[in-house]
Amino acid sequence: MSWFKKITDAIRGSEDFSDIKSSKLRDVLNGNILTKKFFQKQYGLLIMIAVLTFFYVDNRYYCETQLAKEIEMEKKIQDAKYESLTISAELMQISRQSNVFKMVNDSGLNLIETISPPIVIEDSIPKNK
Repeated sequence: MSWFKKITDAIRGSEDFSDIKSSKLRDVLNGNILTKKFFQKQYGLLIMIAVLTFFYVDNRYYCETQLAKEIEMEKKIQDAKYESLTISAELMQISRQSNVFKMVNDSGLNLIETISPPIVIEDSIPKNK
């Protein structure tokens, strides 16, 4: 811990803080504290802190915007899944044998349902590749 004390003593010895200690609240509020010698040496640091703060706020806003877009896209995907499921269920309902038979009779096509199962015809000629 002695090395830390040496560094702080060296910093305190090289800087003059007397004008900052004597400043009052009025100097802070009206901005006269920025004319003190200590703060004049630190203008570069203060500007860098302001720029980094600006970038931090900008980055946070960008991340929140991206997060909002992601949530919106997830909702759209969920809606599309539900719509696809609904359409698939309707197609299954329509394509059932009983519904097809009912639709054929309703349209007046006079088709007859076969009693025998379909026959698979196999090709006896082999195919050459």
